[in-house]
Amino acid sequence: MLEDLKARHSAMTVQELAEVLHLSQREIYKLAATNQIPHFKIGASVRFDALAVSVWLEEKAIIPSVRRPPSPVRPQRERLSKIA
Repeated sequence: MLEDLKARHSAMTVQELAEVLHLSQREIYKLAATNQIPHFKIGASVRFDALAVSVWLEEKAIIPSVRRPPSPVRPQRERLSKIA
């Protein structure tokens, strides 16, 4: 998917981006309207720079090797009512 985006040299339409990301066009419009995805407008049309979207996706990706290991289970503390 990222390779497809990086190979593009022209602005993408909502429909094109929706197909690449496997999202609905409505979801793409929502992401753009709330400035959650890089986009620009030409008149009333929303367009996407493929390289900017690929960088955005890489920043949003969770890379398994970077994740912290799960924290160990802490023993439960005794309740104050049991101590007194």
